Amino acid sequence: MVRFFDRIEEYILIILFPLMTLIVFAATVSRYLNLVSMPWSEELARYIMAWMAYIGASLGVKRSAHLGVEVIVNLFPERLKKFAGILRVVIILLFNVLVIMFSYKIIMHQIKIEQLSPAMGIPIWVAYLSVPVGSFMMCIRSIQIVIKQNTSKEE
Repeated sequence: MVRFFDRIEEYILIILFPLMTLIVFAATVSRYLNLVSMPWSEELARYIMAWMAYIGASLGVKRSAHLGVEVIVNLFPERLKKFAGILRVVIILLFNVLVIMFSYKIIMHQIKIEQLSPAMGIPIWVAYLSVPVGSFMMCIRSIQIVIKQNTSKEE
């Protein structure tokens, strides 16, 4: 079970990317051959893309794949790199906590006004939920990086 949650981003993306590709392909072929109208397909593909972006960002944090941050950390002298790494994680955490707080307010407003998506008629907050979920996952992955860095160097 621990391994499953450790790889949750990969599993979600493995499901979402082919699903989005299939939906867009089916809608394109359907439109080209004048078969069936699929007005909901573009909207669903957009919502899936939003979820993929935030889940993918969490995967990037997990794999330390955000190159721009690493470049800056590597500019520090060797004795300050550990501090710079911790500062990096604190900034990432602070940013994501702020994103979670503000997106929570937006989602609560969307729930309150009961806005529905135009083509599919689903509650719009379902699409907006990708923001705090992805940010929360980035927080967890950032904390895991700090724990891993501090435990591996002490051993």
